[in-house]
Amino acid sequence: MATENVTLESAGPLVADVMLRAPRTVAPAATVADARRAFENPRERLLLVAGGATYVGVIGRDQLEGDVSDQATLGELVRRDWARVTPHDTVSRALELLDANGADRLPVVTDGGELVGLVCFNQSRACFCVDAREGPAQRD
Repeated sequence: MATENVTLESAGPLVADVMLRAPRTVAPAATVADARRAFENPRERLLLVAGGATYVGVIGRDQLEGDVSDQATLGELVRRDWARVTPHDTVSRALELLDANGADRLPVVTDGGELVGLVCFNQSRACFCVDAREGPAQRD
């Protein structure tokens, strides 16, 4: 799905207004070799690990450095403590967590543990990457 940028000034008040709704995920059974291939794309900065729709955690580039075996599964290495938000959290809360963690990506997870999106802050930290919309009538 195509994306577009939304500036902080034009962002809605809730995380649901600024999240990618169908983020790419990897299964816990995927291997470190799979993750290394994914990270060959410089735009890929965080892998979301999910079992079906259930959020498991994240894998960052730094977790694959050193002597980590290509055969190890991501389920063995997943970070379960990564900051996350719900769709009903405020954009201000998401920005606080991004700043506090020095991050530009936050998983969006329901209270029931379902992965429903990704907050993606661009490199300049001026815009959110959101799903492209067909026109103003479809904007939430």
